Amino acid sequence: MEEDVAENVRLSPYALSRWRANSVGAVTSLRYGLGGADFSVNSASATGAQALFIGASMIRADMTDAVVVVAADPFPTPRILETMTRNGSVAKGAESLPLSSGRSGMTPVEGAGCLILESEEHLDARGGVPLAEWIGGQCANETYHLMAPDDKAAVLEEVLDDCVSGKEQIDWISLHATGTPRFDRAEISALKRFFGERLPWITAFKRITGHALGASGLIEAALLCQGLKTGEVPPWPEETDPALGLSDLIPSQKPIPRMALQVAQGMGGTVVANILRSIST
Repeated sequence: MEEDVAENVRLSPYALSRWRANSVGAVTSLRYGLGGADFSVNSASATGAQALFIGASMIRADMTDAVVVVAADPFPTPRILETMTRNGSVAKGAESLPLSSGRSGMTPVEGAGCLILESEEHLDARGGVPLAEWIGGQCANETYHLMAPDDKAAVLEEVLDDCVSGKEQIDWISLHATGTPRFDRAEISALKRFFGERLPWITAFKRITGHALGASGLIEAALLCQGLKTGEVPPWPEETDPALGLSDLIPSQKPIPRMALQVAQGMGGTVVANILRSIST
C-alpha cells in the first residue's frame, strides 16, 4: 500500500533542497545572508559536537573570525525508525534512562541547536557578551565498526589525553550517554580509567531531552554554556546501573562549574571532545 501511494505522489521540484546533505546550511545562509564558507558535517550522533570542534578550530587557526554552528534533526521517518529499532539502538519502552539498569536504547526526538562562535577581537568589536569560552578539543575515529563502539574505548581515552591538560581542572562532564548499554558501558569505563577515583560531576542530558541524533551534541553544548554562565549543574543521574560503579564516585557536593568537558560519539566510530570554560574563571 505504501509503495502504491509513493508511486502516485507528485514530488515538488524543491524536494531535493530538503534531501541534500547541505540543506540546513543552505537554508540558514540564504535566510540570513551568510556568504562565508559552508561546511556540512554528518557524523551521526557526534555531528553537533564535531561541528562545534571544527568551527572553533577554524577560529583558533585564524581561518575566520566568526562561525555560526547549526545542527537540526526531524523525528526519524518510519523506515529509518524501523531500521534503528532492528539494529537494537532504540529503547524498547517509552522511556530511555541512560546509565540506568533498565536501559535498552535511545529515545529518538526531533531537535535543533545553534551556537555562534567568535574570536575575542570580533566579539569585542561588536560589544558582545560571551556565554563561555571554547579552549580546546579533539576528534578521532575508532576505525573499529560501522555501527558498534569499541568496548575498550581506547580512542576516547586517547582523545581525552590529547585535549585535557589538567584533569583536576575539569569539574563537569557532559556524557554522550544515549541509553544504548554498550555505548554507555564503553564511555564510562574510559572516563573512569582516565580520571581515576576523582570523577568530575557528570550529566546525562539525554535523560531529559531524549536523543536528537546529530543535534544532541550542539544542544548539550548550549546547556553547558548556560550552566557555566549561571554557575549551576544539573543533578547527578539517579539510579545508575550498579555495574557501572558510579554510585561510589559521586562528589560530596555539587561544584560551581568552571571547566566543562563534552564527550560525543557517533555510529561509524567518530569520537569528539570539547572543553568549555567559564568566563568568570
